Amino acid sequence: MTIIWRKFQKMINKLLRKYKKMSIMARASLWAFVASIIQKGISVLATPIFTRLLSAEEYAQYTLYQSWYDIFIIFASLNVFNYATYSAMNEYKDDKNGFIATAQILVTGLCLICFAIYYIVHIFYGDIISFPLPIIVIMFLDILFFSAFSLWCSKQRYEYKYKLMTILSVIIGTMGPILGLIAIQFSKNKGYGHIYGVAFINILIGLGAYIYNFRNLKGKFNKKYVKFILSYCIPLIPHFLSAKLLTRFDRIMINDMCNAAQAGIYGLAYSLSSLMIIINDAILKSYTPWTYQTIDSNTKNGLSKLKKNTNYLLILVAAANILLILFAPEAIKIFATAEYYEAIYIIPPVSCSVFFTFLFNIFANIEYYYKETKYVGIASIIAAVANVVLNYIFIRKFGYLAAGYTTLASYILYALGHFIFMKIVSKKHADSYSFYDNRIILVIGTIFTLCSLLIIPLYKYFLIRYLLIFSIGILVLLNRKKIAKLSFKLQKH
Repeated sequence: MTIIWRKFQKMINKLLRKYKKMSIMARASLWAFVASIIQKGISVLATPIFTRLLSAEEYAQYTLYQSWYDIFIIFASLNVFNYATYSAMNEYKDDKNGFIATAQILVTGLCLICFAIYYIVHIFYGDIISFPLPIIVIMFLDILFFSAFSLWCSKQRYEYKYKLMTILSVIIGTMGPILGLIAIQFSKNKGYGHIYGVAFINILIGLGAYIYNFRNLKGKFNKKYVKFILSYCIPLIPHFLSAKLLTRFDRIMINDMCNAAQAGIYGLAYSLSSLMIIINDAILKSYTPWTYQTIDSNTKNGLSKLKKNTNYLLILVAAANILLILFAPEAIKIFATAEYYEAIYIIPPVSCSVFFTFLFNIFANIEYYYKETKYVGIASIIAAVANVVLNYIFIRKFGYLAAGYTTLASYILYALGHFIFMKIVSKKHADSYSFYDNRIILVIGTIFTLCSLLIIPLYKYFLIRYLLIFSIGILVLLNRKKIAKLSFKLQKH
């Protein structure tokens, strides 16, 4: 026991020495990642508690709230706290505070306009999205103050001030589920109680950020900043909206075309699959800047490594998704009650979609590098329209389980669209150079998809599934040095 403790101490000390040697930029990136993992991860890990306290219909109310929230926030905030704010921090370095405050005034006005439009429609047509007016009021307050907090966070990230941002992000991530559980106990409608509890902490922390951001306005409202935001963000609305339709609108359609219980089951399957999205995001945060640096260096050796390492990453992501698919029956039993068991048949196609999400981001990196962002919006719109049309046809014909497969088809189309656009951009800027091993990627994607769908009949055969899990574990163990080497390269960049 003493030997094990000493080895543990030695490992901790080694990690601390490495951490102390990291630059302020690297530390900021690390803690932003940790905060993101905690904020998203705790919400997913709290799922088993909520699925046991809420019926499928009540659980669906929260997932539908999230779906509508993600759509409304596009119009009520223009997602100004993402791309536009990061660009503005470079554009207006001498007046970052003024930009943040002006952006917040604009978002406040947009929230009021969007709520007024909804309220007028509500007067004539009632609860058009299956939520009473108090929930809609909470939603818009949540959007307003979350936007204020996100604007503040954008400036903190730019200035590498990560400590308070990390603490507040962790508080939001941990207190949201806790307050949700408390609110459930005191609410007649438990689904709404979950919404109130989670929204409360966002509003409370966001209110503090809102007041702080306005402290820096100093009586000025800069029209130049408003013009910059509108010209930057409005062209991106189709992309933002299409992306949200792809990830959220299937639940809304299931709720309308089937019932709330089935929307809740589908929402649970999507939440479990989103665990892989968190891992994807972590990989992409390191992979993307490394890709840019490699293309920028334009060396034969570097570009060759880009192809090779991309293949390794795709195999790694595919293997991780396969493991989740193999564990689906056990995962559902851990995360929910028997009422949700049908979700095991949704996890395979949705997990496949997560793989193709990673793949289209790899292709899109080339478009972003050469600043050909118009193609991103086109690909998003095509995939979103296809998803809505396919959902309308196949949910009606085969029921809510079909939504998992229409989602997969849409993301394959999304990845294919970005592949075509990547080729166009490469032809325009890089003499049609192939940055990736396209044939190998096609083989990996095809084998992965076939294996994922062929696992479904094996859910009845415990022994075969665990033999496959054991085999994947052995392969990972045998290739651990290559995986560790690749991880080190990504962390270094």
